Amino acid sequence: MRGIAAVAFSAGLSAVLSALAPAPTQAPTPAPPPRTFSIVGATIHPVSGPDIPSGTIVVRDGKIVSVATGSSPLAGAPVVDGIGRHVYPSLFPPLTGLGLSEIASIRATVDQSEVGDLNPDVRASVAVNFDSELLPVARSGGILVAGVAPTGGLVSGAVAAMKMEGWTREDATLKDPAAITVAWPDLAIDRSPTARVSVKTQEKRRDEKVEKLKEIFREAKAYAKAMAAAGQPGVPRRAVDVQLAALVPAVEGRIPVVVAAQQLVQIRDAVQWAKDEGLRLVIWGGGDAWRMADDLATAQIPVVVESPMDLPRREDEPYDTAFANAGKLARAGVTVLFNDGGEDPSNARHLPHDVATAVTFGFPREKAVAAMTLEPAKLLGVGDRLGSLEPGKDATFILTDGDILDLRSRVVGAYLDGRALDLTDKQKRLYERYRNRPTPAAGPTRTGGSR
Repeated sequence: MRGIAAVAFSAGLSAVLSALAPAPTQAPTPAPPPRTFSIVGATIHPVSGPDIPSGTIVVRDGKIVSVATGSSPLAGAPVVDGIGRHVYPSLFPPLTGLGLSEIASIRATVDQSEVGDLNPDVRASVAVNFDSELLPVARSGGILVAGVAPTGGLVSGAVAAMKMEGWTREDATLKDPAAITVAWPDLAIDRSPTARVSVKTQEKRRDEKVEKLKEIFREAKAYAKAMAAAGQPGVPRRAVDVQLAALVPAVEGRIPVVVAAQQLVQIRDAVQWAKDEGLRLVIWGGGDAWRMADDLATAQIPVVVESPMDLPRREDEPYDTAFANAGKLARAGVTVLFNDGGEDPSNARHLPHDVATAVTFGFPREKAVAAMTLEPAKLLGVGDRLGSLEPGKDATFILTDGDILDLRSRVVGAYLDGRALDLTDKQKRLYERYRNRPTPAAGPTRTGGSR
């Protein structure tokens, strides 16, 4: 009874206090930023067609309405002066760790890989940190969308095509899964007298890894057939296997399998494996891809090259082997895409500089912008929404003060689904802070000889 009275008294006191307390004031809901406007007088680079000098691009409700020369801006909507500016689709690194890795030396900020060799069910989109300081830096470099890719093990997980700005993964995800990443085992054998492991042991470990990789894809193919037949007369139902289920879109050819491979022997093995299994193969890295460019072109296998500014892989190769890799592949007819920030996402902003370097060493200039915009969008299955400036596509593009391949050019405007983005980032804040640092007062002049 005593407890019941205490509860009743407490409830009554709470009611009195609630009645005396002022009513909470609700903050007014801010008006959504305008997503209808026109950019007039800019040089527009649609990518899917010829450049448009002194063009006008009209955006309504976050979608591109028209892209043309001399057309009138939308009546009653804001007009952006584009004279002397260039409009490009958002740069699009297809395989990056943006949002998954912050400071490499601090393990708690790195969430790019899982333990174990087989993790096809890993979703990179779940782990993206939208408060990462690297995302605003990437946006300042023109990267508004990217393929966020897990790494590690043999089967790393699912790539997600994502916006580089948002509150939740549901807000930011464009397509997930968009691809499956695989790291082909290192096939090199150390036969030197100083090798720590015998040649026989190395070969055994190599063969076991390759077989382990191939086996899970075979199982996934059988699993897909079993699940498709489940429920038919005489066919028992099978329990759901999340790992095998994650590979079903890949083994059915609905999404590509991106294989990280640098060595010639790795690339050859991966190409033969994909042919045998009927997979949509993409080579990632491809340091030796130029050595079999014709075979890759015949098989219509795209290559995602990383930064060309690397040393040759062998002592007897020319100094510009990596620089010229993309150009040799393109001349052979291979679809080339550019990527930076796969292992170190802080380098993602260098993407246009990498492409400019490749152009200097033989990559076709007319394919350069598409290789970092439209081709990645097509690869990850979002080419119907992004990658080029066409009516009906998302108004996700950047405004620059010069040629995107010119190192001196800057991104002066960025629009994601027609919404203007704040291009402030940590590097700019630090630049302004130290540029405006007070000049230290001059100290007394020391006189006399040295000590």
